[in-house]
Amino acid sequence: MKKNTAILFASSEAFTYALFVSIKSLLAHSPQLAQEADIFVYAWRWTEKTKKIFKAAFPVTICDYELPDFVPLSPYIKIFTPALFARFEAFDLLQRYERVICMDSDIFVQQEMASPLSKINASIALTLDDCPAVRNNFSGPVEGYDLSVKCYNAGFIVLRNPLPAKEIHPWLYRMLAKYAQHCYLGDQGIVNLMLQEFHLTPQELPQSYNQPASSPNRILHHAYIIHAQGHRKFWCYYYFNEWYNFYTQWLALGGSTALIRKNTLLWDKLLKHILPSPMPVPPTKREVFWLLAPDAQRYPGKFLLFTLKRLFRVRY
Repeated sequence: MKKNTAILFASSEAFTYALFVSIKSLLAHSPQLAQEADIFVYAWRWTEKTKKIFKAAFPVTICDYELPDFVPLSPYIKIFTPALFARFEAFDLLQRYERVICMDSDIFVQQEMASPLSKINASIALTLDDCPAVRNNFSGPVEGYDLSVKCYNAGFIVLRNPLPAKEIHPWLYRMLAKYAQHCYLGDQGIVNLMLQEFHLTPQELPQSYNQPASSPNRILHHAYIIHAQGHRKFWCYYYFNEWYNFYTQWLALGGSTALIRKNTLLWDKLLKHILPSPMPVPPTKREVFWLLAPDAQRYPGKFLLFTLKRLFRVRY
């Protein structure tokens, strides 16, 4: 039976461990929504090994992704990698589906979303960003738009027809090409300009659909989605018990042990003595702990808290 909903994820090879956990959490905690949707993963330069892991683990369609040739690889695009801009492909999917839901690769889904999302009737729905205005997404001038208006976060987007998706899709890439040197916060600035260009009034979703991981536990407990925004990543500072467990499953399947974070030289040197090379598959509990533990030289307090939470399997 043809499905009316598509869910879009995207990732570079380097962030596939985070994406694995994101999809794992979706299937575990929002199974109805996952069942209602076709799940697409836009992969920027993945290895065949990684593709094999994802295909074996999940009912997903993997699409190789590259930016159009006319988009210059500016320093900002290189930092984020082209994978971030695969979110624009939601408007290609919207020409085949009634609804498209975009989710970031560094999220954790913890509640069923099928019923509440079915009540969204707006053509586009997003949560607000902590940026005070759209101008904060750009490092240089942008002509013809009001940059003083409030900014929406691109980490979670719900799109519904009717939308002029056929016109929006190429426009997004043209604007990216035009302002590639100024896209300080990746695709988010372009998405916010799109709202003005196509006269779209988005439905403002509660923050619980895109709750920052740094929020107090009492707030995280009620969130549909926890988002590790910016540098505040699950694998850098925080202990999230289920994230830890799903990441362990990634390693057990032979996934890469490389984490995107900056350790001190002393900590990296210590890890070389503690962790075997090559890492066994599956790794031991001890090895998983040292892979994820915060840098104790730079963050001794966070390391101690992480250790205690792991010992007692605290939820957050």
